[in-house]
Amino acid sequence: MNQRTDMGFIRSIKNIANSLYAPIQDKLKLYYRPKQYIRKFGKPKGLALYHKFYTDTKANRVVDFNVEGYSAKLYLRQETSDVPTFQQIFLNTRYEMELPYVPKTIIDGGANVGFASVFFANKYPNAEVLAVEPDSSNFELVQKNTKEFSNIKALKSAIWGKTSHLRIKNPDFEKWAFEVEETDESAEGAFQAYSISDLITQMGWESVDFLKLDIEGSEMNVFTSDYESWLPKVKLLIVELHEKMQPGCTQVFEQAVSRYSFTKTVSGENLIYINEDLK
Repeated sequence: MNQRTDMGFIRSIKNIANSLYAPIQDKLKLYYRPKQYIRKFGKPKGLALYHKFYTDTKANRVVDFNVEGYSAKLYLRQETSDVPTFQQIFLNTRYEMELPYVPKTIIDGGANVGFASVFFANKYPNAEVLAVEPDSSNFELVQKNTKEFSNIKALKSAIWGKTSHLRIKNPDFEKWAFEVEETDESAEGAFQAYSISDLITQMGWESVDFLKLDIEGSEMNVFTSDYESWLPKVKLLIVELHEKMQPGCTQVFEQAVSRYSFTKTVSGENLIYINEDLK
């Protein structure tokens, strides 16, 4: 065999192996998934949540549920990315961390359905939380999920590098993967977007104690220019970069934060930066 034939043969074997493993993988997921819920919430409550999310499901059907430690009822859409989002926030406690201070001002950029905002508001009841989400269907859930939390303000908008008008360019994608692009104010689906500096001013804050950014590639625009007006005011930044969506955004982001005294740690897909000048 020549090299090209060898590669084709290896690829065929991998495809066969993957096709044989797929059903087993699905069974393993079904076996381990309820164990995650039981481990986190105990057997009765964990199984009740698991069955609510995975039994008798219908795409986009909204179901309500309770999470131990949270007084308010929460909501998600079955058979959508809402379920893995729930798992990230409440099962894997993606944003659970010990801080050397108690945050008072929090921005949840890319709030999705509001689970992270609820987590922040519950953990830091004296903090003001701003939940920013551009998609209408997601924002409806943000409003439902945050309505019992007086310390959360929900804003239907997106975070951008400047005040501008945007539109969602991939509305048929999964609920947690919407991307935005600049457009005219009169264009169909256009909405107002704000810079982080704008949001700080609107909220009447002097700084941001906790900035979470999961904005599906918009970090390229946010950290390209004018970040000098707000980035030094951020005490803690948690960001998920989307290099595949916006090639080059990692370099743009790293160049911006390197100008300031941030120390970096990594937790899964999240990059965590603490401003040493504001500790």
